[in-house]
Amino acid sequence: MLRYSIAKLAAGKQAKGTTALMQPVPLRRAAELEFEKALKTVLKGIAAEVRESIIPVYAFDLQQRRAERRLTGDGANRSWFQRLGTVVNLLGRRATEMVERVLRLEAKRYDDGFMAEAKRVLGIDLRAVVRAEDLEDQIEAAIARSVSLITSMSADMVKRVEQVVIENSLAGNSVKTLKSKLVEQFGIGERKAQLIARDQMSKFHADLDRLRQTQAGITEYDWATSHDERVRPRHQRLDGKRYKWGEPTGAEEGLPPGKPILCRCRARAVIVF
Repeated sequence: MLRYSIAKLAAGKQAKGTTALMQPVPLRRAAELEFEKALKTVLKGIAAEVRESIIPVYAFDLQQRRAERRLTGDGANRSWFQRLGTVVNLLGRRATEMVERVLRLEAKRYDDGFMAEAKRVLGIDLRAVVRAEDLEDQIEAAIARSVSLITSMSADMVKRVEQVVIENSLAGNSVKTLKSKLVEQFGIGERKAQLIARDQMSKFHADLDRLRQTQAGITEYDWATSHDERVRPRHQRLDGKRYKWGEPTGAEEGLPPGKPILCRCRARAVIVF
């Protein structure tokens, strides 16, 4: 990675002893939704497999029990869920590919925005020093985090499906009741996917903020909130405070903007001349 001093590049355009602020590149809502779509692809695939292979077996088993006048059963057979495991692995790979595409497109958009802001505020062109390959490690790290989260979310959803099917089978509940219980669980899964997408895209932008700013020799930043009713009180108190990269902040665990869970705050770069 090529390191440079953005202050020296703009030295002739700014008075010595002054400071300039660069606004962070806005987080694109569309990218967050695409990330969420990738996660929900897994959930929809699991739901489809449940409809195609598990519910019919459940219905057949229930029909047999009723014919034999047995009100309750012995529980679902583990063989009912064998296909589901294979399907989940395929869905995970597809979701990972979708997430990678989102992250790479967002990294490119971020760099374009960072250079445009440097041009607007400082009047300098950073195309010679800002290179796409600089972000490769950050992209790979974000992909690795995403794979872990996709795997965890998938395993949790499969576990929820198995528990619901087994509990309803033991109770001898109708297919309608089973479907209703499954809808509840998939609703929980979708809400979790929304939170993961929001959190991971915020963290990705926070990582890009740190990398591009420190690469440019920017050592300080101002904590900037989203200035809306969703900002948590603790972060409201941090708004406008100045920190150095690498030093603890007043946020949870001393983390920088965007790194605490579901934090939408950003680091506004401070260039000192």
